Amino acid sequence: MPPAKHTANEEDAFMQDLLSGLDDSFWNASPTPDPSPAKPKQKTTRLKQEEKRPSTPPKPVSAQNLNLSELLEGAEDWDFSDDFLTPKKEVKKKEIPLKSLQPPAQRSFKSAACTRCIVQAVEEHQVGSRHEKNLIVRVDGSKEKRSIILRDDWSVTDTVCTLQSHSFIGDIVNAIGEFTVLGESSSSLTSSIAISSKNNLLILHPDVLITATALSNAPQCRRKPLITSLVRSSSDYTPSLVWGNMLHSVLQACLVADRWDEIWVDDKIDEIVRGGLSDLVRINTNVDQAKREVKARAKGLHAFSEKYMASSPKSGANLTNTRAGRNDVSLLAITKILDIEEDIWCPSYGLKGKLDATVQTTISETKPPFYKPVLTDGPKPLELKTGRAMAGMEHRAQTMLYSLLAEERYGLEVSSGLLYYTQSEEVLQVDVNKNELRGLIMARNEMACYMVRRHQDPPEPFLPPTLDDERLCKRCYVLDACMLYRKAVENVEDTDSPIADAYSLKTSHLSPSHAAFFKQWEHLISLEESDLGRFRKELWTMGASERETKGRCFGSMVIDSTYHPPPQSHSSRETKIHQYTYKFLRSSGYKISSSLLSGFLNAGDPVTISVEPHLLALARGFILELTPTDVIVGVDHDLSSRSIRDRLLAFDSAPSDIIFRIDRDELFGGMGRIRENLAQLFYLGGDTKRLELVVDLKYPSFSSDPIPLPPSVARYSAHLNANQMQAMNKVLSAEDYALILGMPGTGKTTIIVSIIKTVVAMGKTVLLTSYTHSAVDNILLKLKDADFSILRLGNTDKVHPEIRAMTLSSKREPTTVEQLEFQIMTPPVVATTCLSIDKYVRNKEARQGGLDVSLFRRLSDAHPHSVVDLAYQYRMNSDIMMLSNKLIYGDRLRCGSQAVANRSLVLPNRNFLKAIHGGKSTCHRNGCWIEQLMSESCKAVFVDTDLVPAQDSKVGDLVQNEVEASLVYQVTETMLRSGVTPDQIGIISLYRQQVKLLTQMLHEHKGIEVLTADRSQGRDKDCIIISMVRSNDDGSIGDLVKDWRRMNVSFTRARSKLIIFGSRKTLQDKWIMQLPPKVDVSHVRAFDDTTPSKRVVEDTFSQRKENASSIRPQKKLKVKKGVTEEGLLRSRPILRDLVNDGR
Repeated sequence: MPPAKHTANEEDAFMQDLLSGLDDSFWNASPTPDPSPAKPKQKTTRLKQEEKRPSTPPKPVSAQNLNLSELLEGAEDWDFSDDFLTPKKEVKKKEIPLKSLQPPAQRSFKSAACTRCIVQAVEEHQVGSRHEKNLIVRVDGSKEKRSIILRDDWSVTDTVCTLQSHSFIGDIVNAIGEFTVLGESSSSLTSSIAISSKNNLLILHPDVLITATALSNAPQCRRKPLITSLVRSSSDYTPSLVWGNMLHSVLQACLVADRWDEIWVDDKIDEIVRGGLSDLVRINTNVDQAKREVKARAKGLHAFSEKYMASSPKSGANLTNTRAGRNDVSLLAITKILDIEEDIWCPSYGLKGKLDATVQTTISETKPPFYKPVLTDGPKPLELKTGRAMAGMEHRAQTMLYSLLAEERYGLEVSSGLLYYTQSEEVLQVDVNKNELRGLIMARNEMACYMVRRHQDPPEPFLPPTLDDERLCKRCYVLDACMLYRKAVENVEDTDSPIADAYSLKTSHLSPSHAAFFKQWEHLISLEESDLGRFRKELWTMGASERETKGRCFGSMVIDSTYHPPPQSHSSRETKIHQYTYKFLRSSGYKISSSLLSGFLNAGDPVTISVEPHLLALARGFILELTPTDVIVGVDHDLSSRSIRDRLLAFDSAPSDIIFRIDRDELFGGMGRIRENLAQLFYLGGDTKRLELVVDLKYPSFSSDPIPLPPSVARYSAHLNANQMQAMNKVLSAEDYALILGMPGTGKTTIIVSIIKTVVAMGKTVLLTSYTHSAVDNILLKLKDADFSILRLGNTDKVHPEIRAMTLSSKREPTTVEQLEFQIMTPPVVATTCLSIDKYVRNKEARQGGLDVSLFRRLSDAHPHSVVDLAYQYRMNSDIMMLSNKLIYGDRLRCGSQAVANRSLVLPNRNFLKAIHGGKSTCHRNGCWIEQLMSESCKAVFVDTDLVPAQDSKVGDLVQNEVEASLVYQVTETMLRSGVTPDQIGIISLYRQQVKLLTQMLHEHKGIEVLTADRSQGRDKDCIIISMVRSNDDGSIGDLVKDWRRMNVSFTRARSKLIIFGSRKTLQDKWIMQLPPKVDVSHVRAFDDTTPSKRVVEDTFSQRKENASSIRPQKKLKVKKGVTEEGLLRSRPILRDLVNDGR
């Protein structure tokens, strides 16, 4: 949307608000860009100690003495994406030809020193008529104490932040400027710095990174950017917004390719318009209309290139500067494009931003009375605006902040930025004015203060008050969310303010119970959000080696120059999460031989790529593949050595090998979209039906008359049992919703497939969704041969290979809106994952508050009549079922047939078992533990490892158990060498590090799945082996083991045999089989030396039928009345003890 023109009065009001509290020196300053005459400075002595820069810590720092350390946990997780005002623009990146930056020998720029401190005390003084505040601080990472003196408007920083009780104590602050050494005195302070209206800056809560876009909007309304960060709306799509985004992409493509001729631009417009067909569908516009609109807006691009794209300034390439003198003349030449869509994080100033473009420029300035041109070269941010307004207030502030970010990233002075409005033929120069920048930093501090208040105890208001301007508020695009928070969270009563009518209109329909529901769940979401982002500040406060010991980073990595990415396997229309692919290895100088699998990082995780110590988060992307020795990542920016070296030259650094660090991206994600979904229930004209059913718990209605199904439809349910038919009828009669409680193995997938086929045959459409990709694809695999089309949405890399034919990327790329509409609207079934809270809630307070209560549980507890139980299971034998039945389901679970109840795993060949005892066997005299586990009668067993022993260990913050993994490996190898196939075996652990360890040990057996409990959902195997991991002297079992829902999922994946390895002493359960000492090494030589018997392959085939799983036997299990539970348990001592414990 084009920015609105502002009157002179509005401009004055903006600057008055921005610069409130400044002294007269600003207003008396000359409007010309000439520097003020240099004033003699007082003689000072520089500190010998080198100042620490938070963005590039020379050594790890910490803040262990911080009393309010939990205050910042999660405040940084407010997802301030720099393009939060507009939808994400998809730009196909090409390799950008970089021009070498100014070499160190020619530059005299030195960025301002930044010192990270922790406030320990606050003193207030009156010096004459001047009020001062003295912060006694400790330099973070040391014991050194210093003084920060706040003068002028800084001395009332707590008032500027509207925090009357703000004491600073315990806060992290950054002092920007040089400290002065104090003379000999009895004071323990070593130095001081004065922060005033003329010199230096103070950054409050610098670990809260606020975007330049948010900050540039703050002077007009402090509340709007904070609301926008909380509630991420995607519904405000307008034609002008779409045209602007497309024109943005066209201009960036022109800059990268340096092509401006009409034919090339027209082709690029056509490509970008056709690549944005989904946007055209949303605004109901066709391709031809879109091309006309974008072409009309792109008419000035050729003139722009003729003027400004050159190796030196041309005579007509005027650079407009509204702050310049009347006779000053500036000319601009853009010599090269350095980067586009460049993410820059700057923890020194507590800022971050995404720059539209960064360009290398040459500027010629001619000023009276000399009139001799002065040439300056250097990088500058180029902010692209698609409207007609000139030098909008917010745009100037945004460009000024981008200049500050570019200066931090490139290590060169960036005294101004460039603003280009595509509807004009001029480029504006926005100088970084010290007083204006100070006003923006104060606004940034105020926003940060509000954000950290979110999790204080007792809680305080975390949003600024409303603007109460009737004209501005009624036109604001966040009005609905703003008024909802005002009503539900802040509980404001308003009958006479200028916005009272708008407030009443937007919230009068909400009842007290509605407000309470929103407030409770919004608070729970914020608690979980804070836990997700608590490690964020480690990226700039902790060195790579220290962070790697905690498992959250790969340090000392280099790019493998011999690696060549495979060709793209999918069509170009696939939404790729990366533009460049690189393979990283450990550098030759890395002395620690730890595996890359030892840590939190896994395939699929979001990461940032940095070059220490200067280039923080240079690129972002995802881990594509991970092995013990290398990692392949897909990233959004070029990491070639040429581009990196040019940037490092500016920092006087040109290493022979560029050393990277790969960090888990703690800034990725956020819960803005989840809050948006919650808020949509409560908006005026929002989702009223869902509000009644979910919040008000309205009684769901069902049709009393059964729906007759013609034979062509009834055939889809002919194979269902009585329970499943009951569920089918419940679904068909539901007018609001029906709930099916499917216990493990009861055929949930089967009934879902039957319901989908039946409903589609009745002419209706279906949305299939689940939290995980695997759960969605497990159902779709059973619908592959259906006689109707299915559309699978989602990242193709995460979709099952056999299901990718259902995705848009596998279909012919549409060239018109009509073709795309046909592809997305024709299929009667659409399947995708849903965005929701993870099944495991990390934050303890959020769990206690009810965040782990699912929608299914809420509805079923309120209306039990809407639930149908599936009780007959066809997966587990009776021993395995009893484990889950007694501990979880209260004996409601039943075996579907006698064959299922008696199922067992028979080894096709026992020759390997004989072979491992033929030589120097050290098996215990009471019998071989592996042989006991391989017995057909051993169907459910807990293997106690206490006497082995098998102690758990830490890899950073992660838990693993190497001895237990060795035991699991030996059992798995025995089964494989005895003829059991890899696809019959599944290995589960609650701990990701143990999964990685086992995966590494079994890497030669590609068919074996080693999964976490969550990823095992929807899978079943003949044999499941579970590694509990926890085994220690203090009985620490962790939260995961206490989660019986996860445990139950793990137990119930097994069909014929369930083997659980763990420490009886640690887990405190009286389960049976106790291993003798040193059994982990009793067969090691046999596994190393023995090869599988030649008869294994021959005997395997003959046993397959016995181990094959029955598929829905027709004959149901009949339970004899005379058989008591005690009799059933008498011959099963393992289950007897387990059940007794569970009672």
